[in-house]
Amino acid sequence: MEIVVSILVVIVMLQFILLRRAAKRRKKEKIQYEEHDKLLTQYVAANLDMEKKLAEIKHDYQQQQDMAEEIRRIQERSRLLKHDMKNHTLVILTYLEEGRTEEAQKYASDILDKLNKMYTYVNVGNSLLNYIINNKLSKAKELGIEIKAEIENLAFDYIDSVDFSALLNNILDNAVEGAFVSKEKQVQVQILSRKGFDTITVKNSIDTSVMDNNPKFMSTKEGEGHGYGMKQIRKITEKYAGILDLYEKKEMFAVSIMFQDQ
Repeated sequence: MEIVVSILVVIVMLQFILLRRAAKRRKKEKIQYEEHDKLLTQYVAANLDMEKKLAEIKHDYQQQQDMAEEIRRIQERSRLLKHDMKNHTLVILTYLEEGRTEEAQKYASDILDKLNKMYTYVNVGNSLLNYIINNKLSKAKELGIEIKAEIENLAFDYIDSVDFSALLNNILDNAVEGAFVSKEKQVQVQILSRKGFDTITVKNSIDTSVMDNNPKFMSTKEGEGHGYGMKQIRKITEKYAGILDLYEKKEMFAVSIMFQDQ
């Protein structure tokens, strides 16, 4: 009987020892798992950050290339017009010498129309701002839209370049689309520093109230042209603690955004 009890005691002790060893092994394995999981998380985070930076570099590079091409096109148009101006002047003088005043006036008017459709390149020192403004407004000019712009050299370096590009492109796209379907066809752009705020204000002419006809700014193919991208404009503005104001005044629809100067 004593032998049986001793054997049972030994068995219990062995089981206890094995359980303790198993518990220690599980604890060790858990620590190793947590360490590996932490390292993996750090590795993934680092790679995601690298991917984001690479995407930003590619985005900036492409915009630089597009901007250079836009400058080249503008310069080429200016060069061709300058080359032709001598001939245009001679034609007008010939008409005037022959007493063909009406033809001279019409010819001069045609030349002025071409000049008005040409967009003068804006350089404010911020390459991203330069590219977006010149790209959009030059296309607006080609559509016969009158442009009025007042732009200061603001860095906006506290806004991610991809976000800033999306914000300004959407605002300008909406304005150009809205102006194009209006009678007056006007777009006004102000990017200025005012009382500690960096401000972006873009206005476009309208024939009817956008805020009455499309208060939720729903995107429509043949609508007022302000629904497209408005959700993204709001989202980016909120992301950088900006203040968005939408209003109408004197047959103009305005999008105004203020960011605290950082």
